Amino acid sequence: MRAIRHKGRWRLGESAVIAALWAGCLGTAAQARAGEAAAHEAAADEAGADNAGASEAPAAQGDILVTAERRSSKLQSTALAITVLPSNILDSANVQDVTDLSGMAPGLTVRKTGGRETVPSIRGIGSGTPENPGSTAPGVAMFIDGVYVGDSVSLGHSLFDLDHMEVMRGPQGTLYGVSAIGGALLLVSNQPKLDKISGNFDVSLGDYNYIRARGAINVPLSDTVAVRLSGQRLSHDGFTTNTVNPGYDLDDADDTAVKGAVLWQPSSTFSATLTGEWTRQHDHGPAQKWLNDPNPDPRVLSQDYLSKNYYKSTMVHLNLNWDLPVFSIRSVSAYRSYKSEFAENVTFTTFDRYGAYEYVPTWNHNEESASEEIDFISKPGSKLSWTAGVFFMRRVAKDYTLEYYGTNASDATPAYVDPSTPSADIPSNLSYGNWTRDVRLVVEPFVQFSYPVTDKLKLTAGARYNYESHDHLSHNFSEYGNDPLFGLKDETSVPTWRAELAYTLSPQNMVYVSAATGYKAGGANGNAGTALVPYTFKDEHNTAFEIGSKNFFFDKKLRLNMAGFFYIYKNMQYIETDPIPFDQGMSNIPLVHIWGGEAEASYTGMAGRLHINGNLTVEQGKVVSHTNVLYPTIVNNAYSSVGACAYGGQYYSSSCWAGVIASAKDIYGNTPPNMPEISASLDVSYDIAFMGGKLTPWIQYVHVGARQARIFNEAYLDHEPAYNLINLSLAYEPPHSRFHLALSVSNATDVAGVSSRYTSPYEQGLTSQQYIPPRQIIGTIGYSF
Repeated sequence: MRAIRHKGRWRLGESAVIAALWAGCLGTAAQARAGEAAAHEAAADEAGADNAGASEAPAAQGDILVTAERRSSKLQSTALAITVLPSNILDSANVQDVTDLSGMAPGLTVRKTGGRETVPSIRGIGSGTPENPGSTAPGVAMFIDGVYVGDSVSLGHSLFDLDHMEVMRGPQGTLYGVSAIGGALLLVSNQPKLDKISGNFDVSLGDYNYIRARGAINVPLSDTVAVRLSGQRLSHDGFTTNTVNPGYDLDDADDTAVKGAVLWQPSSTFSATLTGEWTRQHDHGPAQKWLNDPNPDPRVLSQDYLSKNYYKSTMVHLNLNWDLPVFSIRSVSAYRSYKSEFAENVTFTTFDRYGAYEYVPTWNHNEESASEEIDFISKPGSKLSWTAGVFFMRRVAKDYTLEYYGTNASDATPAYVDPSTPSADIPSNLSYGNWTRDVRLVVEPFVQFSYPVTDKLKLTAGARYNYESHDHLSHNFSEYGNDPLFGLKDETSVPTWRAELAYTLSPQNMVYVSAATGYKAGGANGNAGTALVPYTFKDEHNTAFEIGSKNFFFDKKLRLNMAGFFYIYKNMQYIETDPIPFDQGMSNIPLVHIWGGEAEASYTGMAGRLHINGNLTVEQGKVVSHTNVLYPTIVNNAYSSVGACAYGGQYYSSSCWAGVIASAKDIYGNTPPNMPEISASLDVSYDIAFMGGKLTPWIQYVHVGARQARIFNEAYLDHEPAYNLINLSLAYEPPHSRFHLALSVSNATDVAGVSSRYTSPYEQGLTSQQYIPPRQIIGTIGYSF
């Protein structure tokens, strides 16, 4: 038992009363084991000819419906690599946000980078540019009910009131476009319904003083209007003890989220849903443990500067659906804003241990965005199926950062610098200050169609025109002086496309081949006088070739889907260190190849009581262009060995800079980051008749293989070791009762798996690592009506 295990005792008392009151006020989201997700209800009426003649044995699996192609379609007849994660599986595995999803879908890894940013990667493509949320975008796009969430900070907020999640693998350059170069995560929420008053709530209590209260209620106000209100309150103590600041544990949670939706459906052909969501997080920040920390306990660290994480977001969107005689219109109009305030100890340790301090007390990021997407969709049953539309977005992002460095403990207290007049009073220990404003404009029209060439062969093709502009203003300042206000405007116009052939072997077996492209925009670095890093960085491009198969076997008891892929990935964006201190920025690696294969299977047997689901991914990749790069280790070594860099020469000497550039390393053959060679998961559940009700034990095994943290592949710094995770759950539904009970154990073996390693691109370039959450035992009681 670790020194912090006293945090693991259940403390009910006052916490339980508060949780119960909260739940009673709100009512909750997901009922344990709600089936394979309500949005994927088996729909024989919609299944059409694909199910003709299929056996309907009691143990057969239902048809899962997905929305990946902007219309409801069956998973097995959609020629895309898609994984569906229903809400009950997410609950059983104690998935709080997308960071907990690594390994749960083929090729999917999610990591925290730089403490506050969430970086999902699919098949090795995500984002290699942390620290720059205002200038870059994730490589895996996330959509919440059709609303694009285009920044790495917002991806980390808590999940609640979800029906299911769809994980789309491979570039989605036609229908989803915006930065979906690696894939897309589609979050589908529970929606208001007109049929009846309904609701549910649950309260969960666990160790680390874990409290989660969730509630939802659906109220039809008339035959045409319904309202759904939902909310969640989640809190727990920190998983990691900071020995220098007792009581200021890290990796804690203090999250609140509220959502309201109003449905107006005056006819069977028209509906409008107005949704508002408010989210707040206020915690001590993540545990970023120094890689060289002499304390071997992964849940204990020593840092003398306090971190913090404050996040608040608001999202309002209007979803319109209008079915006309010839086609349908879908519209999503959205406004998003968020404010993030973050602080961290960049040495990840103490002054006494390191001999210096490096502290970021102010790292503020604010964003506002407005977007509109309108789609025109052909009617169901049309021989030529088509979708055409256009997406608009305008985003304004502002960053303000202050970083202090020194070797004299007496001047370690940071002083605030007014962002409106940063040159008025700059402290002598301010090593870096930055104010940045980036305005991003996106306009993307697109079209896609499908046509049955024969009764068994279907052709799908589509294209998208991607226009993006960045209007970038930046001001750098430090104890060494002030750069002038630096402005750049960068524009990009890029077409992307998709082509696919699907062949139906039988009503339960299909094969497909596809070629598709994806794109992620470049942008401006905003550095006024670099020695190596360019002022602007290039767009990323991915050309993907895929062959796949989707199958039902044994009277639909077994579902088996497989895919193989090969990527030509151009201009991969990464952070390069400039010879001039603090002038790092984004650069590009010309060419990377990625290839692999994956399989997913699900089996239902024993009259529908046994459920087995699994996936396996094997993938590899390498840099295939000779590319010389600089990163902190090389630069810091050069400062020590190049004579012209002595006595602060790195700040003024062109000879020093030339010597640093000459030490750059060729990374030909290196492995892309965030790409385990092997990843897998397996879960099994069995429904048992017990005391007149249903008892369902469930076990899940997840393997996340070893992977690289950065493209530089430094053996000591970048190697993230493999880990194995076991999650357990036991759910009980009493007879003739609206209550349900569940007991879950996440990370049952209490493994300290490394979720990410992060090497700061600033100053000393130190490395920290973060761990997956420890073992948590959580009990839940819920009620639905």
